[in-house]
Amino acid sequence: MDQIAVLLAPGHVPDELGGSYEDACAALELPPVPGGYALYLLDQINQRQTIISTDTTAVRQAELAFGSGGNAYLDNARVAAAGIAEVRGGWPEEFGGGPRCQFCRALDPDWVYEGADVEVLLGEPVLGFRGEPRPVSGSDVVGPIDWHACGACHDLIEAGDLAAWRGLLGRYGHPDVPMPVQSAWREFWANHRPPEPAAPPEWTPGRRRRMAYEIAACWDAFIAAHPVDDIPFTDDQDVPGLAGADAALEAARAYLQHPPPAGRIRVYTSGGDGAVVRADGDGWSLVGRTGSVSFMLLDTDPNTAHPIRWRASPSLLDGLLCLAPSL
Repeated sequence: MDQIAVLLAPGHVPDELGGSYEDACAALELPPVPGGYALYLLDQINQRQTIISTDTTAVRQAELAFGSGGNAYLDNARVAAAGIAEVRGGWPEEFGGGPRCQFCRALDPDWVYEGADVEVLLGEPVLGFRGEPRPVSGSDVVGPIDWHACGACHDLIEAGDLAAWRGLLGRYGHPDVPMPVQSAWREFWANHRPPEPAAPPEWTPGRRRRMAYEIAACWDAFIAAHPVDDIPFTDDQDVPGLAGADAALEAARAYLQHPPPAGRIRVYTSGGDGAVVRADGDGWSLVGRTGSVSFMLLDTDPNTAHPIRWRASPSLLDGLLCLAPSL
């Protein structure tokens, strides 16, 4: 995907960012201007950039034309020449900032090929596969760089045969892999060093928000992968407490008496009974389905979705659900 565009404006905050418009602007370190922003996320051969524009017309028109549903990515919006406020290296964390698989763009790749030497020049194919196109000049990928790979792409790379090479091209995500990309990949294919496990990404509020969004948006798949039938009631005296959970639950309950800014409570549909409710606060996110179990994400206990089953859960989630439509 070469480019996606996201509208960030009052009353229109992408789910990955969560919170109110002011919350989202604070997360991106942007002043909350009244008209909002268009965020253009560019994914090029060897780098990602974020172009921030105060001219949101192109994204709004693209949403009307292509029916994005409000928060969906758009790859049909042209970058407006006017209104560009800033160009940043990389993407915001909530939209997949940080390493991605170099080959299929999967988030949080498992492997890294450190310092693979790459120099794309006009010449014969490195491995001489019959019928494969010649490399061409035009890539900016030159010199030693780190190449990240997800598990599936890593397996193809390590297989190292023609079928694996074609499988790797097939994981690019588009019918035709650009020739500069193929050229860079060929050089990597011939020169890569043994891989090492990739370091786990740093836990940040941005990662927490994205994790909360992914759990809520894919609730049924998440529950299928994390059976919760045996979870005890976490408010029983003989169940060890989770540090920070009580304070987060109290903050969520406080929303019932003092409704938060629009966007901090969101509702998602799921295949089962009830609705999935997500609430975000300072240092915590709560995701749960009404009438079922919930999960707590805490900045003080990273990379873990803690199952929460307490006797007051139904009333809290039902209360948050009632608040969401009026926010």
